[in-house]
Amino acid sequence: MRITIARTAGFCWGVRRTVNKVLETTADAKAPVATLGPVIHNPQVIAKFESQGVKVYERVEDVPDDTTLIIRTHGAVVPQQALAKERKLDVIDGTCPYVKFPQVMAQRLSRDGYHLIIVGDANHAEIKGVASYAEGPYTILRTGAEIPALPGVKKVAVISQTTNDSTYFKKVVGEASLRFREVRALNTICYDTGERQTEVRELCEKVEVLIVVGGKMSANTRHLAEIGAEFLPHERVHHVERSDELDVSWFHGFREIGISAGASTPDDVIDDVARAIAAFAPDGAAERRFHSPSFEPTHANR
Repeated sequence: MRITIARTAGFCWGVRRTVNKVLETTADAKAPVATLGPVIHNPQVIAKFESQGVKVYERVEDVPDDTTLIIRTHGAVVPQQALAKERKLDVIDGTCPYVKFPQVMAQRLSRDGYHLIIVGDANHAEIKGVASYAEGPYTILRTGAEIPALPGVKKVAVISQTTNDSTYFKKVVGEASLRFREVRALNTICYDTGERQTEVRELCEKVEVLIVVGGKMSANTRHLAEIGAEFLPHERVHHVERSDELDVSWFHGFREIGISAGASTPDDVIDDVARAIAAFAPDGAAERRFHSPSFEPTHANR
């Protein structure tokens, strides 16, 4: 059995930056530390922080006074940030800079009179935050949906959730260009996301089974599994959070196994999954190697 691990698997630059902020804050904490929502979408990391006394609150209203509050990687809605400032809480902004970009553009484009089309999941923390920056009308368009009728709208601006599939974003932009007089499109998809998706496509050409490791609530991880299922039979693509979710039957008769992982998946969790798969090898041994994608790595994953 040969196990090929995606080189882009594991923490992206933005997640690592926010996790480090939490670690640095707790190390020097003189007051309680909390996060506004789960700081990243990974249950193991959240459990580790909670064991160190870091509490998770969904609303600023529930945060005790004199608490150091860290804003999650996905950002926060404007009213909650304003309330934290009003309460004079010590706030550390852990929002990923790649998420800051669509936030800023949502505000700027809506001020310029564009009807904003935000491509993404309306229930996702990132999109809730981005939409809260809009100062005019906006439409949130879930992946796969058609642009709704927008009577009277002549100019639109299209932005995207940072973890979206670029293929669908292009489709929305193309459709918008045929329907509206003026269209402004800004590609707000994170470079790291695009590279992971490209590598999964390439990896699926070389393996027989794909294991995607990461939180079930992680949008970018789910997208990796969805892309894998476009290239491999659905029953050969499995999304797991931990090694104990693996089933030996998934690997019967297959030699080439691929592993990818979401941007919020710790390296030790990926390693644990790889070791568990290797233990399933008939001869008790498995070769492990890293996949070398065709693209050049950017600063986001060096």
